[in-house]
Amino acid sequence: MRIFAPLAHPPLAALVSALTFVELGAHIGNFALIWLAVQLIGDSAAYLQSLQFATVILGAAVGGYLFDDRDPRSVLIGAYLLRGTVALCPLFAAWLLGSPLVGLFIASVGLAIAQSQAEPAMQASMTTIADTAERRQAANALLFATMRVARLIGRGIPGLLTVFVPVLHLFTLNAALIGAAVLLLVVLPRSPVPDRSAVAPLRGAFAGARHMVADRELRVFMVTTSLSFATWALIISLGPALIIHGRHVTWLGLPPAACYSLTLAVYGVGNLFGTGLRGMSPSVASVFAGQAAFGAGGILLGLAGIYASDAAIMPLIVAAIFVAGVGAVGHDLRLSNQIQAAGPVAVVSALARTRMIIGWGSMCLSTLVAPAVFAVIDVAPTVILAGIAMMLVSGWAWRRLR
Repeated sequence: MRIFAPLAHPPLAALVSALTFVELGAHIGNFALIWLAVQLIGDSAAYLQSLQFATVILGAAVGGYLFDDRDPRSVLIGAYLLRGTVALCPLFAAWLLGSPLVGLFIASVGLAIAQSQAEPAMQASMTTIADTAERRQAANALLFATMRVARLIGRGIPGLLTVFVPVLHLFTLNAALIGAAVLLLVVLPRSPVPDRSAVAPLRGAFAGARHMVADRELRVFMVTTSLSFATWALIISLGPALIIHGRHVTWLGLPPAACYSLTLAVYGVGNLFGTGLRGMSPSVASVFAGQAAFGAGGILLGLAGIYASDAAIMPLIVAAIFVAGVGAVGHDLRLSNQIQAAGPVAVVSALARTRMIIGWGSMCLSTLVAPAVFAVIDVAPTVILAGIAMMLVSGWAWRRLR
């Protein structure tokens, strides 16, 4: 099945389009949130992300008992309505209080709650709509490709827009895109309402953890997911922002904010390229070769932050982020295929919640520890160590599953 074939199926086309709009808005909003936080509180912006990650963990754990046996479409629409509402909080806080900081914290918590319910509902919706393994793999590949395009646009445009409009107004654009996604989701079919007594043992993240432990490949992916998320927070999110801000990097007439936006856009380009390289069902070898490349990109980023001249630092950062982006995507694509093929909707939702708790829990820990580590060995060496750890774990995982 060709990668664009799912678009001939209207519900799949609507779901992919809605998720693309949300992804586009999310990265526009995330750029504004991180950049404003770095400007307002510096290294302590890591704690803002820690709060967000901790909220996702709690929401994913509790939400399974509330929503995993409900209609995924309704859960998804509700999560997006919450997401669009809280996205405007920094703007309102700036108007009412004179500073967006309180709004940034409220938005971080609200967006995290919405994310913790939207991801399992999306996985369950994909399982409900795509009724064969071939269609599901094609839909995942298309979704990953379009979301990477959205990531490219969503991370590249904000830095350019900030030349003309205040960063705060990026939150308005985020909310508008989420509203468009909600309108698309109304055409999705409802899933049958299951017997609650039958699905109760399958609900929740703990049930997903039991299911993962019982599967050899999923057990290995639990480990690699934890480290890839932890290092992602350092290599892609905080690391470039702090290096560019700390060295006041400018390039080709772009101010530091635009340079940071450019690095995030390049990561999206790498993701898109990596999706094409791996096809619809990437092999174990290509997945962990990609994870090693992600680690290599982190090492190059850290070295650029330490040794590069002012003229060379931005091209080296761009190269490092591209390499990391190419490598990162295969892991998520293969794991999504596995989760959606695992069983009925309740099982899929439970596994998705487990992945969120493992991944976001790792990011929470890494961002909590990061400021203390930065104080001891600085940002760039921390990023180098994160890249080395990713390469070592990738080699271990490949040996376990080859």
